[in-house]
Amino acid sequence: MEIVVVGAAGRTGRLLVEKALEQKHAVTALLRDPAKLPVEHERLTKARGDVFDPESLTGPLTGKAAVLVALGVTSRTTTTVFSEGVRNLIAAARTGGVRRLVTMSSAGLETAHLPAMQRFVAEFVVDRVYRNIHLDLARMEDEVEASPLDWTIVRVPMLTDGPATPDYRAVVGGHLPKASRVARANVADYILAHLDDPATYGRRVEVGN
Repeated sequence: MEIVVVGAAGRTGRLLVEKALEQKHAVTALLRDPAKLPVEHERLTKARGDVFDPESLTGPLTGKAAVLVALGVTSRTTTTVFSEGVRNLIAAARTGGVRRLVTMSSAGLETAHLPAMQRFVAEFVVDRVYRNIHLDLARMEDEVEASPLDWTIVRVPMLTDGPATPDYRAVVGGHLPKASRVARANVADYILAHLDDPATYGRRVEVGN
């Protein structure tokens, strides 16, 4: 499959690139600075693009089968990178004939299902720290849900480094009540394993260890 990875220089994005290449996909890594991805492969194309610059997106996305979005930010200030970035990516995907869109979001956007202590920490500690990010992720989810694409929103708790493990969990259209963290490698594994899974189209999925 020909896929585009947005945010390929980040820790999760890079894993998506590397694992996709291992699985014989053809990968276009979309980066503001292609030099920040120190990966070389005959099936890897590095394309310069910025999600705030719509004109830079259409070319790299045209004719691809799927777009995987692993955007991130380096500060906790007010941001629109998720919502505006994904809005521009959706427009470019539609222009370029792309049907499949997978975006990463936060499991912290919904907390009512959590056990009392975990809910307290999520609402009064985590959400206050990451409030600006969560607000924009919620706007991003609205943009994705309103799109005509075959979309999946993958919600994750705290991301950790380390190898993939065989015992991670995922639920489509529901919640993982006690998942507090997940390895980035497991998230990448789930996304790539469900690229063409219709059961995840138009759905939110939670992934956790």
